[in-house]
Order: sequence, then structure tokens, then C-alpha cells
Amino acid sequence: MKEFIINTVKEAGKIAMDYLGNAKISMKKPKDFVTEADIAVEKFIVSKIKETYPNHNIIGEEEDYEKTNSDFTWYIDPIDGTANYAHADIHFAISVGIKKGNEIEYGIVYLPMINELYFAQKNQGAFLNGEKIQVSKIDNLKSAVIQSGISTQESKIDDSLKLIKELSTKACRARDLGFCAGQLAFVAAGRSDGLVKIQQHPWDYAAGILLITEAGGKVTDENNKDFIVGDKNSMQNIIASNNLFHDQLIDLVNNINIDMDNPWW
Repeated sequence: MKEFIINTVKEAGKIAMDYLGNAKISMKKPKDFVTEADIAVEKFIVSKIKETYPNHNIIGEEEDYEKTNSDFTWYIDPIDGTANYAHADIHFAISVGIKKGNEIEYGIVYLPMINELYFAQKNQGAFLNGEKIQVSKIDNLKSAVIQSGISTQESKIDDSLKLIKELSTKACRARDLGFCAGQLAFVAAGRSDGLVKIQQHPWDYAAGILLITEAGGKVTDENNKDFIVGDKNSMQNIIASNNLFHDQLIDLVNNINIDMDNPWW
């Protein structure tokens, strides 16, 4: 399965690059972009899965698929960071996570514009272009660079800015690169030290959370509890770190008066 996943995602990356700069852009809802590339990449990946694993479940961002009785579920974000992609910003990725039962078994995040492929298999480690990666060794929040995000929902912009302000005050830096899967991959590779994302869809994080845990980090909800990646409509608050200051990050999030129960995106 490993080679199939990697080869499929690399081919999907070629499709994304073919459309780059020329893809027609539309809006699913205010401030929520979708491009021809999102649709084409998801269709390609789904077609490959159905050819090779016809009974597997698929949860994609752009389309709904018939549920099966398989233990396997594929979570597909065809273009994570569509707004970045639409502006030819390098910070976009193809993200695929594969769950067996209740656990993510494989995760891949591919940044085709810079040819960076992050891959993890449960209990086998995490890798960037074939080289093993590990989370950073920063051991306190004050010295940490934390990834987060500014909400696209007008009603949640103030809450997201409040979170960014608190992270900027209590940590060394706060960053919003605009693509959750890629930001999780950067934590796994030690390029950032932690991440706080509120109300994320399962395709946003299914691959990235395995990358982080296989690289030695920790991912929980805001209550410091593990969670199961759910169905298409399930939303999750994500707290990720190198596991050296995780409790500090949890405390910071819970001491801010923000809405973590309703959609931010």
C-alpha cells in the first residue's frame, strides 16, 4: 500500500502543477475557494483508490462517496490551502490519511511546488523525501514557534485574533501559513514547535497528526485527550506539539475566552 499511496499522490501533484496559474476559481461559500485543480486532483485520487481498493471508504473535501463496510477509510484533501494555490503561493499541499478501524495507519502530505513529500506509517516513523524526521527539541512555550490560523468566518475573526495575540505574547512567534496539513507536517519536521487549530475538518488533519506522532510529537484536543478521526461532518480542535511543552499549550488555549465549539471555517 505504501508505494501505491506515494505514487498516486505524486501523480496528483503533477495534475495540481499543470493547473497552477490557470485554474478557474469559484466560491463554495464566502471566503471558501475551490478551483478546477481541487476537483481534478480529488477525482484522480478517488479513481485510483477505486481501481485498487474498490471496497474502501472515501471521505473527500469536494465530493460525497457511498459508505462501505470496509475497515479502511481514506481522507483526502486534494488541495490543502486552496487560497494559497490560487495565488501561486508555495504553501499548498495534497493530503491523504488512511484509517484502519479507529487508527490512522498511513499519512502523506505532499507540497508539489517545492517537491517535499512527508510520509508516515504507524509504528514506522515519519519521513521527508525518504529521510527520517523528528520534532524539535524546544522545551518551553516561551521559546516556541506555534502555527495557528485566522478564521474566515466573520463571527470568529475576533476569537482567532485573540488566540494569535495570546500565542504571540506567551510563545516566541505565532504563524498562520494557511494550510493545516502542511503546518502539521512542519511541526513533524521541527520547522515549527507546535500548532493550535480550532474546528478542523478530518481531511485537514488526518495525515498530519500521524506525521507528528511518528516524529515523536503529541496531538490531542483542547482537553489533552486523544481523539478518533471521524466522519465528514465531524470537526476537531487540534493541539499539537513536540511533546516538551504540551501542557503549557493546553493551558494557554483553555485560559482564553474563545468559542471552540462552533465552525471557524
